[in-house]
Amino acid sequence: MHSVKTIALWGVLAPCFALVLSGAAFSETLPSSPAEQAQTQQLNQNITDANTAAVAQSDKNAAYLAQQKQYQDQLVLYRANRANYEERSVRYYAARDRYISAYAPYHRYGWPSRYEHSLVVYTADLLGAPVKTYNGHTIGQVEELALANGHVDAVRVALDNGRGDIWVESADLRFDADKKVVVTNLGRNDLYLMTRITY
Repeated sequence: MHSVKTIALWGVLAPCFALVLSGAAFSETLPSSPAEQAQTQQLNQNITDANTAAVAQSDKNAAYLAQQKQYQDQLVLYRANRANYEERSVRYYAARDRYISAYAPYHRYGWPSRYEHSLVVYTADLLGAPVKTYNGHTIGQVEELALANGHVDAVRVALDNGRGDIWVESADLRFDADKKVVVTNLGRNDLYLMTRITY
């Protein structure tokens, strides 16, 4: 049996426990203060910004990797083309004297005045450029350049209609930079005959 003191003490403490418990429950239902709301909003915004930045960085990384792969692929292609070019140039220079002697008898026509000073120089515009005769007939396109001391010594022309390839010296060529066309003073029939020259 509880003593009178115990019952009296419980009677005093019970309301205190009730107040503490009701206060805890009350504090949980109170709305946040403006400062707490602002802090919560800032934390949410920081998380959103961090996620957005992470996605953007991931996209940049993917784009960079794609560019790196494209560059590596182009580098491999360039090296293969360079090796092919050097091999063909060696063959051209090895047979150059014989080629020039066979090439000399062909008739050269006079240059129209607009082409007299339009010398061929080393430029990316030459590769793939159409080749025309002095009187405007298209005969093929430039496939390759042979360089000497950084200057174009000759170009390899792939003739239209599968007629073959020929080398034409730069002295017999002019470059129309406006039209991106290479012009030769050799006649079309002579150019076709030149395909018989081997090198």
